[in-house]
Amino acid sequence: MGDMQKYVVIGSNCFSGSALVDELLADPSNFVVGISRSPEKSRLYLPYKARETENFEFHQLNLVSQPDELISLLDKIKPAYIINYAALSEVFISNQSPLDYFNINTTAVVNLCNQLRTRDYLKYYVHISSAEIYGPCDRPVPESAPLNPTTAYAVSKAATDLYLLTAFKHFGFPVIIIRSTNVYGKHQQLFKIIPRTAIYLTEGKKIELHGGGKVIRVFIHIRDVSQGIIKAIQQGQPGNIYHFATDNLLSIAEVVEKMCRIMGHDFKASTTIIEARPGQDSQYLLDYAKSKTELGWSPQVSFDEGLSEVTSWVRDNWDKISRETHTYTHKV
Repeated sequence: MGDMQKYVVIGSNCFSGSALVDELLADPSNFVVGISRSPEKSRLYLPYKARETENFEFHQLNLVSQPDELISLLDKIKPAYIINYAALSEVFISNQSPLDYFNINTTAVVNLCNQLRTRDYLKYYVHISSAEIYGPCDRPVPESAPLNPTTAYAVSKAATDLYLLTAFKHFGFPVIIIRSTNVYGKHQQLFKIIPRTAIYLTEGKKIELHGGGKVIRVFIHIRDVSQGIIKAIQQGQPGNIYHFATDNLLSIAEVVEKMCRIMGHDFKASTTIIEARPGQDSQYLLDYAKSKTELGWSPQVSFDEGLSEVTSWVRDNWDKISRETHTYTHKV
């Protein structure tokens, strides 16, 4: 490793974590260690596997059940930067299984960071939070907006954020908190709405629109978020929160309609309306002026460009994707 910048990405198997690993490895002066509770996934889901580099290594460790082993590994590596994506994030299950979410999203993180605050090798701990801790918003909210979580998932994320900011206040713990709107892009989990739409259209299946698909979401390309996180590490300040979002407000129905148009399918013939999901917030809107001003960041990937990228990825990898599971599996 020598004098290389050392990064640890906890949750490197997840969509967002693997995308950041890929962005970090674009710089040959970076050495990146990925950590996940499950074995390393295939190249279909991990973009960094396309890179021929010796600047990455992977370790299978569980943040909840192997905290001592994780700390021992970190003490051996002595990374200057730790970015933590590890979390349960499927909101609709959290109210039925809240302890699973608090064990992973809150307790395990508090335990880890309470130990990390005494490590002098750590320059920044970057925590990936969620826009959902603000609750439904009728206008873009700044980083200083009051928290109003409405699901067990959002409460678990909000509790962790409050702890981390308290650790910064009392101990100078070098935390940076990241909150973004809904990420998307190629390599995403296949049960997510954008890749799942491309898969269903390819298979000729009808896409179910909960409540008619009226829920509003702001999608942001994962590459824009990854680049924003790197800018936050390079130019941000400890104790700060940074938002990454776009100005494109679209209903789920409008997103699916765009996908139908890109792939040459009729929207009405390709969709069916089903009952709305209970407790689903209407929309999350983030003001990202602070990131523009302090980090010089702005989204670069247009939504149409990003959707076309996903449809091409599904088409080019259809032989593998067609054999994969397209539904969410709850794992703790």
